[in-house]
Amino acid sequence: MIKLLKAVEGISQRLVWLGGILLIGAAFLVTIDVFARKIFNVSLAGSDELSGYAFGMSTSLAFAYALIMRSNIRVDAFYHLFPRWARAASDILGLVLLLGFIGLMTYQGWGILMDSYDYGSRSITPLRTPLAIPQTVWWLGLAFALATGILIVRLSGR
Repeated sequence: MIKLLKAVEGISQRLVWLGGILLIGAAFLVTIDVFARKIFNVSLAGSDELSGYAFGMSTSLAFAYALIMRSNIRVDAFYHLFPRWARAASDILGLVLLLGFIGLMTYQGWGILMDSYDYGSRSITPLRTPLAIPQTVWWLGLAFALATGILIVRLSGR
């Protein structure tokens, strides 16, 4: 199981890098759009749309890495004052609630993805992007995060 967790950690690290590249690409595209509008009075159609997709995809691709590295945000105002057993209990409760939320998003996201695919949904912008494309990457990130979280729970139960 530890080998599996190491493999998942390697995959999640690569997904974080991919998400980072998407965000940097989106920032580059928006920067070019701003300069083009300011200098040439021309807009690159769709830079806002593509940067929104990049943000959504990169966020879901980073969830598994955040779980593995325990870098998710929690309120620590009183955490350090808790006894050891209460900190462990709050960690477990937090993980269960987080996985429940990710599970709900994954479940609902599958329905959204299938609707987009079945109906051939496209964005209502000049790009007319097939929505199933960014939604597939978004959903895969969610599903991978859920699987990673379940693996972490199984390993911590040992």
